[in-house]
Amino acid sequence: MTPNEARTRVLHIDPQLRAADWRLNDRTQVRLEVPVDGYDAEPWNGVTDYSLYDASGNVLAVVEAKRTSRHARDADEQLRHYVTEIAKKQPYVPFGFMANGHDIWFWEVGLANPRLVAGFFAPVDLERLKFLRQNRRPLEAIPINSSIVDRGYQHEAIRRIAEAFAANRRRALLVMATGTGKTRVAMALIDVFLRANQAQNVLFLADRDALVDQTLTEGFKAHLPHEPRDRIYTHQIDKTKRLFVATEQTLALCYAKFNPGFFDLIIFDEAHRSLFKRFTEVIEYFDARMIGLTATPANFIDRDTFRLFGCDANVPTFLYDYPQAVKEGFLVDFSLYQAHTSFQRKGIKGVDLSEEDRNALVEQGIDPDSLNYEGTEIEVEVSNRDTLRKQWEEIMETCLKDQSGQLPGKMIVFAMTKKHAHRIAEVFEEMYPQHVGVAQIITSTTERVRDGSYGDGLITKFKKNNLPRIAISVDMLDTGIDVPEVVNLVFMKPVQSRIKLWQMIGRGTRNQQACKYLDRLPNGKKTEFKIIDFWQNDFNKKADDKPPTDMPVLVSVFNTRLKILERYLPDHTAEAFRQAITDLRSMMARIPRDSFPVKKVWLQVAQAWEDDFWTLITPSKLDFLRLHVAPLLRFAADVDVAAETFTHKMERLKLQILQTTPSPQLLQSIAEDVSLLPDIAERVRFSPSAALALSADLATATPAQLSQIIRDLAPQMKNRRDRPSAFLNIDLPDFIATHGYISVGEGGHQILIEEYKRRVDARVLEIVEKHPALAALRAGRESTDDQLVDLERTLHRELGRDDIQLSSRNIRIAYGLRVDNFLAFLRHLLAIDAIPDYPQVVQRGFQQHIQAHNYNAEQIRFLRSVQEVFLAKRTLVEADLYDPPLTNFGRNAVERFFTPQEISDLLHLTQSLAA
Repeated sequence: MTPNEARTRVLHIDPQLRAADWRLNDRTQVRLEVPVDGYDAEPWNGVTDYSLYDASGNVLAVVEAKRTSRHARDADEQLRHYVTEIAKKQPYVPFGFMANGHDIWFWEVGLANPRLVAGFFAPVDLERLKFLRQNRRPLEAIPINSSIVDRGYQHEAIRRIAEAFAANRRRALLVMATGTGKTRVAMALIDVFLRANQAQNVLFLADRDALVDQTLTEGFKAHLPHEPRDRIYTHQIDKTKRLFVATEQTLALCYAKFNPGFFDLIIFDEAHRSLFKRFTEVIEYFDARMIGLTATPANFIDRDTFRLFGCDANVPTFLYDYPQAVKEGFLVDFSLYQAHTSFQRKGIKGVDLSEEDRNALVEQGIDPDSLNYEGTEIEVEVSNRDTLRKQWEEIMETCLKDQSGQLPGKMIVFAMTKKHAHRIAEVFEEMYPQHVGVAQIITSTTERVRDGSYGDGLITKFKKNNLPRIAISVDMLDTGIDVPEVVNLVFMKPVQSRIKLWQMIGRGTRNQQACKYLDRLPNGKKTEFKIIDFWQNDFNKKADDKPPTDMPVLVSVFNTRLKILERYLPDHTAEAFRQAITDLRSMMARIPRDSFPVKKVWLQVAQAWEDDFWTLITPSKLDFLRLHVAPLLRFAADVDVAAETFTHKMERLKLQILQTTPSPQLLQSIAEDVSLLPDIAERVRFSPSAALALSADLATATPAQLSQIIRDLAPQMKNRRDRPSAFLNIDLPDFIATHGYISVGEGGHQILIEEYKRRVDARVLEIVEKHPALAALRAGRESTDDQLVDLERTLHRELGRDDIQLSSRNIRIAYGLRVDNFLAFLRHLLAIDAIPDYPQVVQRGFQQHIQAHNYNAEQIRFLRSVQEVFLAKRTLVEADLYDPPLTNFGRNAVERFFTPQEISDLLHLTQSLAA
């Protein structure tokens, strides 16, 4: 052992082992420099650096140490030999660790590749891993408990996860539409892991209390009743249990109380981009296998999430999306009704008001000419009571009713703010005094929202009881709340995030099978749910634009200070230059060096903590700090956001003064922040910093003065008073102006939906009066498939012209229908059930083709795929038979499966079905 290695062991590795509950002075647990018989003494001396023992005296693990200047993985071959030789003399193969004081690698030699871990595993965790390794069975060999999951796609999801882990993957991502049973699949997966002896300690994580409690009771208790279970709290952790639930927020505060090897399996509920941003440190700390669950549509999931869960090419381990679930009948589709009031369209502007309305405002002491609100500012800057009345009238007129037809079916109203929610409820109670107890506000500040010693909370009452029927919510019911009987979703707010929009839509997708209270459903059935939207939300958008990056405030401050430093180069003598360096190094001291994500990159960044690094600042060093050091500040703890936000404003002001004239908006924002501090009048008399911040001289302040303002005032920003509200409440007559617009023609000309529907209806009537398919139905005969294909083709041609441009999107906007073919649209429009969907006609055509030939199973499977390709494209040419996804059958598979004549017959079939 070299002196450097000995120093590494004493200063770093010994403390790391003690932190994992290894008693270094107990020879029954740990021995040093243990010879390995038969091993060449050179160059490694033939001894293990540390041998860790189990209670029976067998070597449980071997630790091979290297000095800090060497890579820990340099010991690969050495450790492999030690483990192999030791295994010849005891009942099992020991585990291996390689360490250099910075990095620790864990290795199950012969079973998996070495992997970087956050720390040594505790004796109890290694004993558990040994038991699991000795008794494990293949996941794919364990029968799935059909009393937990009984649907084919749920079984497939579990098998896909099992296949991924059988291939030595450590992580997997499950994407399933809301309502398709993600939690049940998770319970069945855990059951398979437990019975396969591939897990004993399991953690289920969610981001909300309601979801955690739901998992503990409706998940673990209902489906795994005999397994010890508990919820993790920061003040209460019972490590004797096997199944654990926790909120992500709680675990972020107490994860270090667990050893990195404590959990065998961790399941993340609703795993998407926000999880990656806020939870990286915790995810990287644990060595468990991990499964992400999300209902977020796959095309909304960002690449960081795919990468986090080891999914190549942005493809999840298993996908079962909303359209597929609707198609197979496991979820219901929605109809869309969109409306806009006049004020929402045009805004509330004094110059547009009638003389009567202007006089009414004057009587309230409001100058009409001061009103100049855009439609998008309603319920943000101004509230008009009659707008809410007109919206309620529209809701009650168009919503789906219960079986009696008297009361609305279960409804969630999504409000902008808590005050908006109260205004909505007050107007409802004013307009419908006969409906006592029908509407209930449910927000984070509403009392007794959760179940407690007093009994059921408001959420449970909304779910179980007949009343309330209408839940008016701000964020509380957007995700994770399962009320199958919900048949109305009312959007009284704009939703910018596609991910959040689809989470909200998911509140209504459960099918009738999931419903217990059929009397609350329209005609006692749930075949769809209705979305009533007052904010022109786009329910057809396929994906978000590139989401804005929310830079952590400390990273923003750090990067701004780097820009200040850059402005002074190459002058290293300026006082502001030296101050920026002092500030930057002070911020770097807040980076937690014992955090695992920091330790992983420490050797790469450590030079920035050395005094020598700062003796000469160069552009390349600034780039190094910006790219490699600044991101680590997101792991800093105890961030005073108010103080740091104010600090960032001041640093931006420094930079702007250096560059050009400072922004008036920035100067105003700083002055407003300072003016809201308590006792500001007193502060101005005695604090030069406060006086300067509120004066015009702030625009020409020196860097030293601005730094002093930061020191004096930033810590006080958390005590600021709220800004005076300029929110205005008025009551002017409003009306539902439109139910939306449709854009048609090359120039995107907008026409009212009512006019658009008149055009479509007129054109459809012209077609159906003459078409033989409809003539046959009128005569009481069945239409032939050839007639139906020709009808689809005619509708596609005639309704696709520039003056109409009927599409799935326009059908949804104008008619509230979700259909993807014209025959289905015609069936709804004419209420003729005998008209099938176009895909059904195509399916019959392919089935008849298959029956007319003596095809084998592989040929039939290939033709099923051809059918899917054809339906997606509405046409097929011979080249398509050689392109993906048909290449999944192999290169030129069509030529292996079919003769030239059979290929010709197939192309003739698709030509006859094309529409």
